[in-house]
Amino acid sequence: MAPITNAEPGTGRAALPLTPREWVADGVFPWPPIHALQDNDPVVACFYVQVAQLALTRQDKPYLRLQLSDRHGAVEARIWEDAERCAAIAREGGFVGIRGRVETYNGKRQLRVDQVAPVRVGPGDLELFMPRSHRAPEEMERELRSLLASIGDRPLRTLLERILDPATETGQRFRHAPAAKHNHHAYVGGLLEHTLSVAALCDFLARHYGTLVDRDLLLAGALLHDIGKVREIGIQPGFAYTDEGKLLGHILLGLQIVSDAARHVPDLPEERLLLLRHLIASHQGKYEWQSPREPRTLEALLLHHADDLDAKANQVMLLLRDVDRGWTEYDRAFSREFFRHRRSDEVPDAEPISEALVEEPAEARAGQETLDLFS
Repeated sequence: MAPITNAEPGTGRAALPLTPREWVADGVFPWPPIHALQDNDPVVACFYVQVAQLALTRQDKPYLRLQLSDRHGAVEARIWEDAERCAAIAREGGFVGIRGRVETYNGKRQLRVDQVAPVRVGPGDLELFMPRSHRAPEEMERELRSLLASIGDRPLRTLLERILDPATETGQRFRHAPAAKHNHHAYVGGLLEHTLSVAALCDFLARHYGTLVDRDLLLAGALLHDIGKVREIGIQPGFAYTDEGKLLGHILLGLQIVSDAARHVPDLPEERLLLLRHLIASHQGKYEWQSPREPRTLEALLLHHADDLDAKANQVMLLLRDVDRGWTEYDRAFSREFFRHRRSDEVPDAEPISEALVEEPAEARAGQETLDLFS
C-alpha cells in the first residue's frame, strides 16, 4: 500500500499528495455514491476521515476501522492489511484517496480498502466532501421569503427578518449549516431544509386546529427553533461541533441570538418575546432529550412534535434511499429496520409538503380568520 504521489523522479523535490481529480485519474469524477453500487463493485474515490480506530480481530490481528464521508454522506470502511501503517495515513480530520470494493457485513454496506493515501484538498474541492441538500437553494429561498411575508405580526416579522437576513453572517450560515452532525439533515443546507419543513408542518397544524393556535407565534418559533445551530456546528467536512456548541448547545445559543436581535426591535412586546423564547427553550420536548423546559403552551407542544416528526421522517427516508425494495440496514437510533415496500420506479412524483405554503403577503392576510383545514 505505498502512497501514490505526483513527484517527478530524479528531481529531488518532496513528493506531493495527489489532488482528488488526480487520484481518481481515468475513473468517474466526481465518484458515484456508495449506495448506488453493488457488492464487489470497485471503488476509486476520496473521503474525509471522520473516525479512525485501530482494533483487533478475534485472532488478535490489527485492523483499521474507518468512518468516511463525502458529499453523498457517511460510510464505514475497513483496512485489514498493514493496518498500523495505514493508521498513520488515514488520520481523523484528514482527507484520503482509497481504492477498494463494496461489501456487505451483517447487513450493512461498507468498503473494503485495498489502498489508501493522503490527498491534497484545496478550497475548490471541499464541496466534494460535504453532503448537500437535494433541494435547490433558490427554491428554498423563495419559500422562506413567502413564509416571512405571511406573518401578520409586524414586530415579530421584523425580528425574523433581522435574524434571517441573507446579508448577515447569521443569515448566511443559516442557509448553509447542517441541522445535525449525524442522523437527520446532516448536510449543507440541511438546517434551512429542516426549518422550512417544520414551518410547513406548523402552518398545516395552525390551520387544522383553528383560532386557538397563534399562527404567527408558532411560525416564528418554527423558523427560529434551531437558529443556534449556526454557531453550534461548523460548516466544514465532518461537521464538527464548535467550542461554544459543546459548552452551551444550540438551545442556549439560539436564545442568545434572539435576545440580542430583539434589542433592536423596540416595539416587540416583552411578553411576545418571552413566548417566542419559550418555544425555542422547549422545542426538544423532554428533559431527558436535553430540553431546558417542557412545552407549556399549545404552540410549544405543536412545534415540538412537528420538529420531532420531521427529524425522524428524514432519517428514515435516508435509510430507505439505500434499498430499492425490502429491508433497510438496522438503525441503532430507532433500534429497528424499516421495510421499503415500493420501488423507486413505483413512487409517483409528488410535491413536498413545503410547496403548499400560503403565498399571499401578510397584509392580504390581515383580519382573516384562521381556517380549519376541513371546514
